Amino acid sequence: MQVHTMKFLDETAALDMIRALLDGSDRARLAVAFWGKGAIGRLGLDRPGLSLEILCNLDSGACNPAELRQLLGRPDVTLRSHPALHAKVYWTPAGAVLGSSNASANGLALESDTATGWHEANVAVDHPAILADIDYWFTTLSSGGYAITSDDLDRATAIWKSRARQAPTGRRLPSTLSDAWRSAPDHPAWKKVKLVWWRDDLEAKDAAWLEKEMVEGRLGGGISAYRGWGDRIAKGDLLIDFDISGRKPAFTGIWQVLSQGGNRRLQLVTGISRIAIPGLGQFALSPAEREALGAIAPAAIERYADDGRNAVIGFSQAMAFVASRGSASLARDFDRAMQQIYDEAATFGYRPNLFRRMLAEHGGLETARRLVHGSATSGFETLWEHKRLDLSVEALILDRRWRALFTTEELAIARKRLSDFDYTPDE
Repeated sequence: MQVHTMKFLDETAALDMIRALLDGSDRARLAVAFWGKGAIGRLGLDRPGLSLEILCNLDSGACNPAELRQLLGRPDVTLRSHPALHAKVYWTPAGAVLGSSNASANGLALESDTATGWHEANVAVDHPAILADIDYWFTTLSSGGYAITSDDLDRATAIWKSRARQAPTGRRLPSTLSDAWRSAPDHPAWKKVKLVWWRDDLEAKDAAWLEKEMVEGRLGGGISAYRGWGDRIAKGDLLIDFDISGRKPAFTGIWQVLSQGGNRRLQLVTGISRIAIPGLGQFALSPAEREALGAIAPAAIERYADDGRNAVIGFSQAMAFVASRGSASLARDFDRAMQQIYDEAATFGYRPNLFRRMLAEHGGLETARRLVHGSATSGFETLWEHKRLDLSVEALILDRRWRALFTTEELAIARKRLSDFDYTPDE
C-alpha cells in the first residue's frame, strides 16, 4: 500500500523539494505569479527534455521580463500570463509544492542566502487526487490568461524599470487610484488604464458563443467580452467599466483585456478587483471615484463617442475631465458665495451696489481677483466699521473651500490686508 505524504517546507527546503521534483520529471506546470532574476537557473528550468508550462502575472510589474525572455520561443516551453494570478504552485505528475514562495531569490532561498530573503511557508503534496485537482485548476486558469509575446515582455520591461523610479521614499503611499495618479502622472502603467462607458451590450450571438465556450471548458469562469473596440483596447489594458444604459451610470467592475480566444469579433476580458501600479500600490475604486468617473460620462460621450453611445478614453484623460468639471463646479459655488456677501450685508443696511454690478459683469471669481489686486475699498472699511470683515472678499477667498481657486500671491495679499485691520480669518 502506497503512503502519501504532506510535508511543511520553509524557503530553503521548498527550493530543494521543487528542484528534486523537476529533476525527476519530464513535465511541469508552474503557476507562479512573480519571477525574479536567477529563477530559471535556480530551479533548473533550462535543461533539455523538460516540457514546461509557466503561468505568471506579467501585468503586476513584479515579474522580471528579462528572466522570462530566456524561455520565450523555446518549443518545449509555454509562457502565459493571467492578470489576477497571485498563486505559487509548482506541479509535476509525481508531486507538487504550493505556498507563498515566488520564483525569486527572496522566495526560494539557497542555504547561503536565507538571511537576506523572506520567510516563506509551503506544503509538499503527492496524493494523486490532489495532483489531479491542481492539474485541472491550472488548465482552467491558464485558459483565461493569454500567451506572452515579445511585445508583452517589452511592455512589461518599461513597467519593471519604472518601479525603482516610482517607488516613494519617505512618503506616505497613495490610498486611492486618483491619489496614485496625482503622485506619478507620468508612470507608464497609466497608458494601460482606461475608462469605458457603454450603452450597447453584446449581440445575442456573441453572448451565446461566450457562454458556450465557458460551459465546454475552453474559457474559464468570470470571462466577459467587448465587441468592436479592437482599435481602442489592447491585450493587457485595464478597463474601468460603466454601464450607462440606465438612468444613472452603473460601475460594473475592473476588467483586464485578454486575447481574442478564437473569436476575432470580440476582445475577451477577465474581472479583477484591484489595479496594480508598480511602486505605488494596488487600488480598488473608491465610492467617490466611482461617482466622479460616472458623472463625466456625458462629456466623454459627447467628445469621444463616434456613435454617440459608447466611449473609451485613457485614465489621464478622464482625470483631466474630472478636474475641469470640479473646477467649473467650484467656480459656480464661489459665485453663489459672493452673492451671499451682498445679501448678508443688506440685512444690516449696507448695499454695496458697485460690488453687485461687478458680479453681474465679471462673475464672482474675476470680481474677487480684481478686488484683491486693487487697494482696499471703501466697502472694505464699511464692513470693518460694522465689525463684519467676515463678509469681506478677502475673508471669503481664505476659506478652505475656495483657496484652490486662487494663487499663493492672492491669498497672501488677502491675509495681509485683514491683518492690517487686526482681523484673523478662520482658515
